[in-house]
Amino acid sequence: MSTFFKNFKYFSKLPFIFTLIISIVVGTFSALTGAIDLMSEHKRHPHVSCERVLFLGAFARSQGITTDGESYYFSSKCSLIKTELDGVTRLSLNANAIPRELKDEYGSKHIGGISYYDGKIYVAIEDSKVWNHPIIALYDANTLDYTGEYYELPAENHEKGLPWVAVDAQNGCVYTAPRDHSPCLIVYSLENMEFIKEIDLSERIHKIQGGEVHGGYLYTATDDETQAVFKTNVKTGETVKLFDRNLTSGSEGEGLTIFLTQDGSFIHTLDMGPLFINANIRHYKEIAN
Repeated sequence: MSTFFKNFKYFSKLPFIFTLIISIVVGTFSALTGAIDLMSEHKRHPHVSCERVLFLGAFARSQGITTDGESYYFSSKCSLIKTELDGVTRLSLNANAIPRELKDEYGSKHIGGISYYDGKIYVAIEDSKVWNHPIIALYDANTLDYTGEYYELPAENHEKGLPWVAVDAQNGCVYTAPRDHSPCLIVYSLENMEFIKEIDLSERIHKIQGGEVHGGYLYTATDDETQAVFKTNVKTGETVKLFDRNLTSGSEGEGLTIFLTQDGSFIHTLDMGPLFINANIRHYKEIAN
């Protein structure tokens, strides 16, 4: 319940009857979503910890996740939010993040995965269900304001849109991939988003929703049948499945970020419950392979 109330600054000032009603409603849905999540406990890959966010908080955390090591950033289909490392306490919000110029010129209407680099958030944007204009747009990581900088990628490389983007600062590039049964990574220059090359994957990855680079590896999270998490050597394309999230039926596996926290968590994923009123931020230890 506390994760819900943190989003409402003036909650305590409401009349008692309204606070009571809200408390009952939130408590009921918190218990319900928790019970639904327990349905998959016997088969889910074990996480170290999990934050469950309800209602508007879940909507704002329904697509991508990234971090700068001090804060988390989340995306929804239309918004960006920055939080403390509890994943809940809001620091900044851009509730209507797709700029008018992209809407008017390209029909942009859907934000996907995001990635942090050098004070900027790299945001994957698409003209959903049309898929003629895959775009990477840059936002200020402090304010979440659009910087005015964007790049349109070749549509032929992204037949069914641009669900995610991952920055590889060490190698001066960004990675994307075809959406369905991806046979390769598509590599663009970090400087100007010019196409560089493709990296063949040793194992196809289906429906990647988010990715992050760490230590020469690209970690990706999917919305395939088991909501799997993969690890790819970006030099060789060698790909291994780390684990299946195995979420409750009807859930959607969303994005992923990489960050070693004090409790030993390393892989941090996002998913939506089957009722689409709660988002789960799950924290996993790295899997030896």
